[in-house]
Parts: sequence; structure tokens; C-alpha cells
Amino acid sequence: MVATTRGANSPRKLKFSDKIVTKGITTDALVKKMKALHSELASMDQDNVDTNTLQGARKELISTTILLHKDKGVRALAACCIADLLRLYAPDAPYTAPELKDIFQFFFRQLSTGLRGPDAPYYNEYFYLLESLASIKSIVLVCDIPAADELLCTIFRNIFDLVPMGLPKNVEMFMAEILVALIDECASLPSEVLEILLAQFLPARTRTDSPAYRLSIGVCTRTADKLQRHVAQYFGDLLLQHTPDDQTSMPAEDVEELRTAHELVQRLAQAVAPLLLNVVPQLEEELRVTDQTIRSIATQTLGAIFGDSNGAKLARTYPSTWSQWLLRRNDRVAAIRVIFIECSKDIVSHHAELKGDMEEALKGKFMDPDDKVRAAVCKLFSQIDYEAALHHVAKSQLEELAGRCLDRKPIVRHEAFNSIGRLFSLAYPEIENNDLAAVPQFSWIPGKLIEAAAMSETRDEAEKCISEFVLPLPAKNEDVVPWTERLLLIMKYLNSSHVTSLLALANLKSARPSVFERFIQCCVDFNGGTIDKDEEEITRNLNHAIKVVTSQSADANKLADDLRAFAKLNESRLYKLLKTCVDPQTDLKTLIKSTSEFHRRVEQASSGILETMSWFLRRASLHIVNQSSIPTLVKKLKLADQPNTESQALVGTGGDESSQQTHAEIIADRAQSVLECMSKFNPAVYAPHLAELVKALADEKHPRLVQYCTQALAAIVSLDSSLAPTEKRTTDRLVKIALSDVPKQAKFALRVLSHCKDGAHLCAKVINTIAPALPGAEGDTLVAHIAALAEAAKSCPEAFEDKSNVITTYLVQELLMSNTPSTEDEMITDDADEEWVEDSQLNTIGKAKLLALKVMHNRCLAHVHSDAALDISQPVFKLLFTILEHSGAVNPSVEYDPRIKARLRLQAAVSLLKMSSSETYANVVLKNLIMLAITLQDTSFRVRSELLNKFTLLCINRKLVPNFYVLVFITAHDPEREIRERARNWVVASMRRLPLELRVQHFDMLFIRLLHLLAHHPDFAVTTEGLQDMAKYLEFYLEIVATAENIPLQFHLALKAKTVRDADSHVFSEHLYVLSELAQHLIRARAKNRGWTLNTYPGKVKIPADIFRALPNHEAASKISKKEYLPEENLQWLSGAGKSVRSPTSKARKTRDDKDKAPRKRKATASGRTNGAAKKARRPKKANTWREQSEDEESEEDPTSESDQDRDQDQGKTKSKPRPSTSTREERRLRRSRGGEEEPKQDSEESGEEEGSDEGESDSDSDGESGEEGEEGSDKGKSAEGVRKKRRLRGPRLTQRKRRSVPSKS
Repeated sequence: MVATTRGANSPRKLKFSDKIVTKGITTDALVKKMKALHSELASMDQDNVDTNTLQGARKELISTTILLHKDKGVRALAACCIADLLRLYAPDAPYTAPELKDIFQFFFRQLSTGLRGPDAPYYNEYFYLLESLASIKSIVLVCDIPAADELLCTIFRNIFDLVPMGLPKNVEMFMAEILVALIDECASLPSEVLEILLAQFLPARTRTDSPAYRLSIGVCTRTADKLQRHVAQYFGDLLLQHTPDDQTSMPAEDVEELRTAHELVQRLAQAVAPLLLNVVPQLEEELRVTDQTIRSIATQTLGAIFGDSNGAKLARTYPSTWSQWLLRRNDRVAAIRVIFIECSKDIVSHHAELKGDMEEALKGKFMDPDDKVRAAVCKLFSQIDYEAALHHVAKSQLEELAGRCLDRKPIVRHEAFNSIGRLFSLAYPEIENNDLAAVPQFSWIPGKLIEAAAMSETRDEAEKCISEFVLPLPAKNEDVVPWTERLLLIMKYLNSSHVTSLLALANLKSARPSVFERFIQCCVDFNGGTIDKDEEEITRNLNHAIKVVTSQSADANKLADDLRAFAKLNESRLYKLLKTCVDPQTDLKTLIKSTSEFHRRVEQASSGILETMSWFLRRASLHIVNQSSIPTLVKKLKLADQPNTESQALVGTGGDESSQQTHAEIIADRAQSVLECMSKFNPAVYAPHLAELVKALADEKHPRLVQYCTQALAAIVSLDSSLAPTEKRTTDRLVKIALSDVPKQAKFALRVLSHCKDGAHLCAKVINTIAPALPGAEGDTLVAHIAALAEAAKSCPEAFEDKSNVITTYLVQELLMSNTPSTEDEMITDDADEEWVEDSQLNTIGKAKLLALKVMHNRCLAHVHSDAALDISQPVFKLLFTILEHSGAVNPSVEYDPRIKARLRLQAAVSLLKMSSSETYANVVLKNLIMLAITLQDTSFRVRSELLNKFTLLCINRKLVPNFYVLVFITAHDPEREIRERARNWVVASMRRLPLELRVQHFDMLFIRLLHLLAHHPDFAVTTEGLQDMAKYLEFYLEIVATAENIPLQFHLALKAKTVRDADSHVFSEHLYVLSELAQHLIRARAKNRGWTLNTYPGKVKIPADIFRALPNHEAASKISKKEYLPEENLQWLSGAGKSVRSPTSKARKTRDDKDKAPRKRKATASGRTNGAAKKARRPKKANTWREQSEDEESEEDPTSESDQDRDQDQGKTKSKPRPSTSTREERRLRRSRGGEEEPKQDSEESGEEEGSDEGESDSDSDGESGEEGEEGSDKGKSAEGVRKKRRLRGPRLTQRKRRSVPSKS
């Protein structure tokens, strides 16, 4: 045990007993004394001190001599000693309140001047003072001083002035302790102190590396409970102060202060959210005020708060405020709705838990009536990242975004295209990796962009989006393989119609030389405007080229001006670069280099036209796929034939396939589509790869590759015969392929052989082998042999003629005239009643019959310039017209499968159109044009649709003379809006491209031919009902073609129709005169309703001599001109004619076939209307009933309606007296008709390309069709698909009739 010294626990006394200040003491001596005193005081323990011994030092230290001493060291040491005294006397204060006030003022004067960093003099003393105040909490004595608000403000000001000095972290920590202690202990917080704190959160000061910002966050966080009430009161007073009492607008300075205050709230929410416990409800109230400025500021502020990292927590903490903020999406002011959307970005990006609320809030904004709101919501999606788009955005929202690509406002479309394209670009790497979440979320986007590119208004923007985001040109050093694989992977998720449209966008289908190449040549000839000779012609050619190039653009005028500016630049280097880019044989590396240089040079020469010239390059160059892609495409074909290459399987990819396919098989299908398109439309790309094509012919392990190479080789040798193979081994291989049982291979192989050096001998060898083998051939072998013969008839007619009698005899008598075997097991369709069968479901006999017709028309075309052309074609014309007359039956006494008959009707009509490409044969077809018109009104939708496709393609390629254009107006009665719109769009586009004089010849002068065609129509009848049907044809024509400028010509043509007679018979002449008067009434009514002046036509017109004859004499002409052929009772309903017929695509128009309800099938019966339309009994009192019928779709009444029952009873009872008008009309039709009447079958929805079709001609359906056609194959679900199939059962009005024969001439 250790002995305890006496007095060890007694209080410690201060040993320093000297007077601090004596007379004459030097500063050094004073400093020495102060240090001694400070040293002893600092060593003393607060709990063991005799405070009586401190009295002397206590009084001396606060003397003015010390506190106001000139020496910094003296003052610093004095401050430390006083701080020690405060520590030793605690908890009692050793000084009076006034003295304490002077002391703390003294403390912070010393700190503000001396605490400048570790290198400053007496830094340790200042640090000691600060530490003492913070740790001992002696600073709280300030709160006991009466009227200490000013002192508190001074302390806060001094500390926030000090903190930016870059002091050590522990100094900041002590400062924070001091401020927290003051806030906690003070009874009331001065407003200036609060302002000093909040000022640190202003935007100008809120840098994360700012010490003052860090200090204020720390202080506010630790004192949030105390500060909440003060902060709420502060903002409440501020809002009240700047809110106007009446409805007057707020002064600009008040608005600025409000904005600053709300920005402060926003920063506080980010840094110290608990501080706003009572402020957020105030912001909620601001959302409800009537003042727009306050509402907008509050909406923006709360949006930023909820979008911050802790926004989801705040939304849960303040559910009422969150709900009220969400209601701002429907604010009556569009600007506030825009603010709401702009603030939604961070919420969508950062808070998955708020996904449901935001999805609901943004749902209706895509259809907001204000375009700025729609543009803002579209722009929102361009600002979020990939992860947010994948996890926080529903697919339905992205689909709505894609829908805005078709918005009527350009600003909305621009934002929508930019957003949806950018999102796909971000998602592509994950789609490439087959990410199971990314594929369904984003892979459909290219399909929607392709659909937008099919619309004339959005085509330019869609193409730009595709070229920038979906299928951009690769970087300079990037390999061509990833570029091509990207195309194939995107095509993997497209349906067949999208694939077709994409290949058109890839410029593979442009005819060569293209209009763009012609423009470049015109620029070269123009020479910048300096032309030596033929100036007028060169200028005219340039203007025409510009018009054609820009005809398909929505902003044609601007493009034309920019192209003219480009022509005036006259820079040969630019022309050379353009030619390189447009050349189909340019490889990818050269294309990238030339495109980059071209853009750079154009920007330097004239930056204003850069956008237009970029558009020009997108339309002209092969920027999506070119000749460099061919090796990769071929490789993908090979992989599909190798088992277990890629096991990944998809079901129904793109909406077309119903069975499982591996990834490799789907990619191979897409590669084959690209290669086949190249072969059909752009074979020049194969020129650098000719050797590989020939080598691949012998690769029997890959049959798909052999077929492709044969087709490609046929295309390239057709373009340039000098490239045809010459080696015997190759030609022998081609002969073997031509005799194979694969139809396409056989056809293309024979085409290649026909261009070889010894082609005639090789083709004859194949034909001589096939001809005797035809009777014994079966199945695919028969189809392949006839496909080869069809090609031989066209490519090597001399060799074919040696066996033509044997071949044609077999094809007609043994194949076409015979019955098609039972096909129930071979042609299984979705609906057994469909009057159509796809190529994939067509049996071999059906395929053989179709190819037999191709043999016939190919043989005729091959001999079109020979003297025997008419002799050869006569039996073919008879055969084709017979098929059309007998509804697809070659032999009326034989029962045919109705689906085969539909295919034969289509093929016969297509054969007639193709033969009409020759003037010799066109004259024959024009005399019987009514047969093609009736086929365009076939009971099968697919027959009508495919025939219209072929017709428009032939017209686009200028294969048909303009006299045939009249056929397109027969679609006026088609029940399918799609067909009517395609016909309308083709006419409008064609007229837009043509110069005025050609437009007059091609379309304006057609009016009299339309009258002639309708006069021969089997549904013509001089009854109110019949004439109303005829009026719809005429109105359809006038609606599309008639203008204020050409209406006098139309009226003149209608008058001229009564000055001639029909070339066929007197009956048709009377029909013509009725139609002439009907057309005159319609034109007068149209001119009146539109305010057009119907002047006398000043020119002279030549009436077509091929369909009209002159009247025999003047007396006959006078008699006809004076006689009224139009019954007077028709004048009543004609008085309401001429009103504008809205386009069937108008949203306001609600037609019956637009309803979801599937209509019942219509059947044509001999007792009913020959058009198969069951109609309501007409109400004669209503003058414009016919007009309603023309604007709406067919009546969907039950086929056994009252009128039809009456007809059935009339025919069933021989003694009953039928109604005069219907009976007379029916009898007249029956007298003009022959052949049986058929029950219409349901048509298939899907479209297909004929197997073994003539690949040398443009068989694709995509070119020249309307934008709606691109959507035909889209995947719309089983129920919608079924409804559409049933809709298409209905034949057009005026089509389900007995097939009429060609009338005999009288």
C-alpha cells in the first residue's frame, strides 16, 4: 500500500502571481508573462482548481491594455488565457454579461484576422482558442447575453468568412461544433443567421468541394429539428411578400427572387432534405394557386426535388405533394405541362419504384393537343440512358413514342425520331448479345421506322434516323463483317413487308442509270451555268432531273433550290466523289472515304446545302448494303446448311414464321432476301465476285447456296454477256442444274446458258431432253421442267421453237385443260373456304399450270418483232381471255379447284399486262380492256391486290402505254380501303412527277376512255341505282385528277362523247351517251361546289380512233345531240353531286369495314345483284342517298334482305311480275354473259411471291406502292388477323357477276 501525501487532493492554486501589466514593460516581456500564464492555466484541471487564485489574472486579462494591445501575440495569448479561465470557471461565468460580450467579440476578431493557415503567426494559439470554444462549449455563454442577436450574426459571418481559406479539416470540424452549439442553445434564431446559413446553398456557391457548403450541410443536418420551423417561416414570409394580392402580373424582380428562393429549396432538398419538413407542403399549396408563374416555379422545383437521388423517399414521405405534382401533367397551361415533362427525366432515370406513376402520367402526353408538349415528351426519351429505358420504361411507352414519328408537326417528329433512333443505337450491343430483356424491348424499333419511311411526309426524317442510328456507315477502320451482320440481325426481327421496304430503302431497287446519276451528268453538262451550246435544252434537262429527284420528298422546293445551288458550284471533284458514291461497284472502304470527303468539301463550299446533299447521298448510294457485303452474306447461307452451328431458336420471328427456326436459319433467310434483291434489281454489284459465283455452283453440300449463285450468275450475265462462263466443266454443271427438279435453279441455269458462247446448242440440249419427258414427269420435276421451258421461251426462242408444238400441245391439252387433282391434302389453308392459296401451299399441278401460262406469254414476247408475232399470239390471247371469261377455267366443262382458278385468273391477267408492254400486243388487249377491268374487281382480294401491284409496277417501269392507266380508276368500288388508297396514291405520285403536257396526255385525256370503259361495263344500267354506281367511278376520277385548270377539258371531253359512236355496237354507243350526260352533270356540280369557272375549252382534242368511230352523217349527229339520254328522275340526286369525297384514310371517316366486327361472307347468286352486294331498299325522297353510299363502305345487311327475297321470289315464280328496273337490268346482263356464276371464297391474308416467277422482271410488290401497303404484313395479333381475313372475303361491289364474253361487233 502506497502512502498518500497530505494535501494531494486539495484544489490547485495558480502559482503565477505577477501583475501582467506593469509600467514600462516591454512587449517581449509582456509576451513572456502571457505565455507563462497561458502555460499554467492550460495545465490546470477544471475539476481541481482554486478559482480564488485566478481572480487577479481574471481582471487583468480583460483590461483594455491587454484587449487593445497593438501586438498580435499579446492579444492571441490573452484570448487563449481568457478561454482557459472560462473553462476553469465552468459552469459559472467569471464575467458579467457586458464583459462576456466584449470577450466574444474579441475572440472572433482574433480568429478572423489570425486564423489564416498553419503558416500564419501564432496559428497554434488561434487554433487552441477555436478548439477550446468548440470542445468546452463555452461559446454557449453567448446565448445568455441579453440582445445577443447581433453577436450571433457576427460569429456566423466571421466563421463563414474564414472557412473558405483552405483550413485543415479539424478546423472546419471545430467551427461546425461552435455553430451547432449556438443554434441548439439560442432561444430564437435571428433571421440573418438563417440567411447566412441558407446563402451557402445558393447555386453560385453549391460546389461540392466548397468548405463553406460542406460546413453549412453539416450544421443544418445536425440542427434540422431546430431549423425546420425557421426555414418554413422564412419561405412562407418570402412567398407572401412576393405574391400579388390581385390578378396583376408579378414584377420581374419579384419573379427573380421567387426563382432564387425555389432554387434554394431545391438545393436544400438535395443536401438536407429533413430541413424541408414544413416547406414541401407550402410548395404543394403553390401548385394549386391561380398564378401561372408561381405554379410553374413550384412545378419545376418539386420536379427537381423528386428527381434527385432521394426523390423516391420524398415521394413516399409526402404522398399528397407527389400526387398533386403528378396532376400538373394536365395543367391548363401548356408551358407548365412542358415543365412537368422536362422534370420527369431524372425521375424516370433514377427511380424504378416510381415507374408505375410516371408511366401513367406520361401516357396521355403523347397525344397532348399542344405540339410543344408532345415534342417535350418525345425529347424526354432522348435524355435517358439505356438502363433507364430498359428497366424504368414500359414497352408501351416506347411504342407510343414511335407513333409520334408520324405526328403532323415537324418539331414533334424530329424529337420522336431522334429519341427512338438513339435508344435503339444504345440497345443494339445488348440485342447483338441476345439479351433476353433488350430484344423484346427494342428489336421492333427498326420496323416502325421502316413503316414511317413508307409515308411520304415522314420518309426523309425516317431515312435519316435509320442511316444515323439503326444502320450507320461503319467507322473508318471497322471491318465490313460487323456492318453486314448488323443489317442481318436487324432484319431478323422484321416481318416480310418490312424486309421488302428496307431493301428499297437500301437503294438496291433503283433502276440503273438512276435519276441521281442523271442529275450528276446534268450538273456536269450545266457547267455552273457557263454553256457553249444547247443552253436551253441543258437547263431544261437539269430542271427536269431536279424535279424527278425531289418528287418524292415532302420539302421538294427547298431541296430543288439546294440542288440548283450545288449545280452552280461547278466543282469537278464533288461530281467525281458523287459518282464514286453512287457507283454500285464501289466497295465499303471507298464509300466511307468518299462520303466523308464529300461532306467536308460541301460544308466548306456552301454549308447551307449540306443537309440536302446528305439527303441526296442517302437516296443515291448503297449505304446500307453493297458489294463488300456479299462474302458475309454468302457465308451466312452456308452456315444454315451446317447442323449445330448456332442452337439459339426463335418462334415466329418477325410475325411470319410459325415453326421454330435456329438463329442461323433465320439469318440465312434474311441474307437470301438481300442477295435475291441484288440479283433482281442491281446485279452490277456481283461483278467483282464473279469467280466465287462460278466456283460455288459445284458446292452440292449447300443447295441454297447453289440456287443463289445460279440466280446471281444469271443476273450478272444478263447485264453483261461477256461475263458468261466459258469453261466446259461449268457449262456442263449448268446443264445438269437446268435438268434438276428445283424450279428456280433450273430457270436461272437455263438463263445463264442462253448467254454462253455456245448458248443455242446448250439450251437446245436441255429443251430436247425436257420436251419428251414432260408426259412422264411428276411433282417438282414437272414444275422445274416447265420453269426451264418458260425461261427458254424468252431467252433462247430459236431453240424453243424446234419443240414448240410438242410443248404447247402438252401444256394446253394435257395440263391446262385437265382437271386439277384433289388437293385437300396438298393445299391446307387456314380456312377451307378461302378463294386463294399461297405459293407455299400450292400443289405441284397448280404451280405447273401457272408456269404454263408464263411459257405462253414469254414465247409471244420473244417473237414480238417477227412477222409471225400475231399468228403465235392469237391462240395465246384466246387462251388467256377464255380463262378470264370462265372465272379461271380453261375448259368450262371441267371442275377446277376454286383456289387454282383464282391463281389462274391472276396469272392470265398479269400475262396480258406483260404482253401489253409491246405495242403490237397492246392494241389487242386494249380492244378487250374490259376483261382486265373486271379482273381488277375480282371476288378475291388477293387477285385484286396482286394485279394492282403488277399493274402499277409495269406503269412505273414504263412498260404500259398511258391508255392502260384508265384501269386504275376501276378500283373506285373496291370494298378495301387499302386498294383504293394505293390506286389513288399511285395516280397522285405519277401526276406529280410528270410535266404539264405529259400529265394532260396521260391522265386528263383518260376521261373519255373511262367513259368508254364504263359503257362496256356489265353492271351498266339506265336505272337510278345503276347510274349512281357509274357516278361513283366518275367521281373517283374527278376527285383525284380534276382541278380548276383542267375541269374545262374534262367537260369538253364529256361533250365530245356525244359526237362519236362506239366502235363495237350501237348498244354501247347509247351507254356512252348516257354517261356523257351524267359526266356533264357531275362536272357542273363539282365546279359549282368548288367555285371553279367552267369556261369553254379553247383547244382542240383528238378523240381516240381505236375505240370510237365518227357518226355517219350530220342528221345523226344532230339527232343525238338534241336527245336527252339521261332519265329525268336522276336530276334530283345529281343536284347534290360534286361535294368533296374525303380520303378513305381520313380519321373522321368511319366506314363499316373499319369496325372490328367481322362481316359475313357475300355470295353471288343468279337471282340477286350480279355485284353480290345486298343493299337496303333505297329511300327515293332523300336526294343524296347515292352520295352517302359512295362515301361509306358496302352495306352489311343480311344477304336475305327484303330486296333479295323479292328477287328470289320473282325468279322462283314464273307468273310473278318482277320489278321493271331490276328485271330489265338482269336480263340485259344475262344476254351479254356466258359461263357459270361462282360463289366467292374467302381470301387469305398473307401475300406471297409466285414460285418460278420471271425473276428478270420486277416482281417485287414494294416499289410504287402506298405507305399503308408496308403495314400489310405487320403482326397485329390473331384476333385482328381473323377480322381482316373475313373483311377481305367481300368482293368489290359490281364484281361478283357472271363472267361476260367479249361482245361481238355490230
